[in-house]
Amino acid sequence: MIPDYQINDLTRLFKQNAHGENALRMAQYMKGHFPFFGIKSTMRRELQREWWRGRSIQSENELQSIIEALWDLDEREYQYVGLDLGKRYKKFFAPNSIAFIQKLVITKSWWDTVDAMASHFAGAVVFNNPETGKVMDGWIDHENMWMRRTAILHQLNFKDRTDPDRLFHYCEQRMGEKEFFICKAIGWALRQYSYIDSKSVVQFVKDHESELSTLSKTEALKALKREGKI
Repeated sequence: MIPDYQINDLTRLFKQNAHGENALRMAQYMKGHFPFFGIKSTMRRELQREWWRGRSIQSENELQSIIEALWDLDEREYQYVGLDLGKRYKKFFAPNSIAFIQKLVITKSWWDTVDAMASHFAGAVVFNNPETGKVMDGWIDHENMWMRRTAILHQLNFKDRTDPDRLFHYCEQRMGEKEFFICKAIGWALRQYSYIDSKSVVQFVKDHESELSTLSKTEALKALKREGKI
């Protein structure tokens, strides 16, 4: 665990720059799931840099400890700091980080943290260790909806290293769901892959016209329609 004084330094900066009206609006935008200091992202990152100056992370254990400490705190800005540190030091995420990432995904879950963890945390592990893709094969059937969403979205940044068989299989497995966040994730993942292989995505949507939700189909083809390719 990181020393308490380090978190206290960050808390002091956040409290000094808290904004009540913004906090209310930000909490409302997140459906009241989390309290906020009311610090917008640009200012928050400036405060993060001030707090983090002269500090670094040297190991997976250090990375996990500081993210876990930030996740335990109430205001949502702390989790955003944890996400930014995870992105910055994602080289430390390894196959044995999977259990830790799963814990984060199912704790204080909402799209604002889960989506970043899907592509940058879980995605980093699978990208650098392709054999761990089989872990996502379990997550796609997980009882927790955010775990299923993470599995669908973990290849978002893979570009031409995307495993299309896994992507399309996951979409097939979950396209019968009515859950908004799953339908949206399917469309998003397909849209991202359409930049790499538009023909395959168009064919997949055509083949599953009656099974995919309207939202999934709209999202999947959005970029291609915008660019006049279909």
